[in-house]
Amino acid sequence: MPTSSLPAAGHGPGAEDAGLARAARDVARLLDSPAGAYVHVPFCEWICPFCPYNKVRAREDLAARYFAALRREVDAVTTAHAQRFGAPFRSLYVGGGTPTLYPDALADLLGRLPAAGERAVEVLPNHGTPDRLDRLAEMGFDAVSIGAQSFDDDVLRHLGRPHDAATARDAMQAAVGRFSCVDVDLIVDVALEQPGPDAVAPPGTFLADVDACFAAGVDQVSTYPLMRFGYTPFGRGSHQRRREHAVLAQVSELARDRGYERRSVWTFNRRGSAPYTSITRRRFLGMGAGATSVTGRDFLVNHFGVATYATAVEAGHLPTARRLHLGRWAGAAYDAFWQAYAGAVSPSALAVDYGRAVAGVTRAALEPARWARLVRRDGNDLRLTPRGFDAYHDLERAVTYQFIEPLWAEMLTEHEAEAADVAPSCAAGSDLAGNDDVAHGRGPGASWARPDQARSGLLWRMADRLMERGAAELPHPADRDPPSLPLTAARIGCTDEADPGGLPRAVRPRPRAAARRCAPARGTRGRRP
Repeated sequence: MPTSSLPAAGHGPGAEDAGLARAARDVARLLDSPAGAYVHVPFCEWICPFCPYNKVRAREDLAARYFAALRREVDAVTTAHAQRFGAPFRSLYVGGGTPTLYPDALADLLGRLPAAGERAVEVLPNHGTPDRLDRLAEMGFDAVSIGAQSFDDDVLRHLGRPHDAATARDAMQAAVGRFSCVDVDLIVDVALEQPGPDAVAPPGTFLADVDACFAAGVDQVSTYPLMRFGYTPFGRGSHQRRREHAVLAQVSELARDRGYERRSVWTFNRRGSAPYTSITRRRFLGMGAGATSVTGRDFLVNHFGVATYATAVEAGHLPTARRLHLGRWAGAAYDAFWQAYAGAVSPSALAVDYGRAVAGVTRAALEPARWARLVRRDGNDLRLTPRGFDAYHDLERAVTYQFIEPLWAEMLTEHEAEAADVAPSCAAGSDLAGNDDVAHGRGPGASWARPDQARSGLLWRMADRLMERGAAELPHPADRDPPSLPLTAARIGCTDEADPGGLPRAVRPRPRAAARRCAPARGTRGRRP
């Protein structure tokens, strides 16, 4: 079982690593303004079968190596960001996985990551005791997200959660008043309440969960629809979007009655409270295995394999596995997409970062949406209507299945490659063995994932072709300061057959793509506001 203290591993503090530092400066130069910071901790004691994020079963030896590499990446990226802007990160968000498994490592990371805004962390309800929450506050975290998912024991058992309803309620109530912002995550799955012999919970269970959060006085309730990723044990499934629209409309009405308001497609906030946001921020740098970065005109994805990630950093490379150069117009479209998630698109903000022509095209492109009553004018902004929230709910899920799912599935194959190199004695060890290994990830690597069963589609094929070009062939944006050295594949952690950079044999690039792409093909954890 993981403990809060980790033995030293990897390079010692202050070890010089000029290559890593140069690569971090090159990435920082892609930014046009100070960014938020996202840190991913991929370890879990218990693997929830519905969760699609990058995660592995916690092992002390692997965690020690991982955090040693993470410290080196964090130090390089933090220094590069400070040199670029002379300012700290705008915010810090730590997700997973289960980051609260390792409080000592979290305390160390906070000391290395200066942030001018909120510092937030995801909390498993089992870890939401008063003592552990007090320690998080003492570290400097001022916002927490309690991963309750439901306050109904039958629903929690169906989702495969490692806690019961009473534990989730206790954690929520203990967090309120200890932090400036408390968010509670709930899962929306109308199929669970569908009448019939297969119903998991009685009708109204989800609304009762939401009302319990409102009654407790939390600052934000995040109501995420259950995403049935094809590579998870939950597999693919259909969605009843009209019933989901109706349920979220009921939540909106309940929120108004309880002093809350809808701030985004899936979040409801107490009036006057600050929002709890993560990587839907407009600019952020991701650190850790599976983390993503958005610089405005580039989208970067770190290696998912924990050993692959650590090996890249130990070799003096940033652990970037894939890069999609969005450029001015696609970057603006990506920016507008996440602005819309938060409820409004600001053409004036796009004009500042991408030019007046982009802002004009955005206004024109959204005119049909205004005629369809999906958006309305609110000063200079275009704000989503209730009908617009429903449309975006469907659009976000489509984008998730057609782009995020195949990307993450491809990156998750790194775990399969690493598992092939695991010694049989480790794979069969008492800590990893069990009758339900696949469902709960007790095997080596990400044994819960079946990447070959993931969805794909035209959007992914188009994006994948652009990513296939590799960082070495992508021009540096003309309107950015030129990097000190070319932003090549080797510089950011990719490899070729001539210079494998110390990566395990099984995860070196295939010969077909050796000169063009990083480790074979799944951040955020691409997680929400």
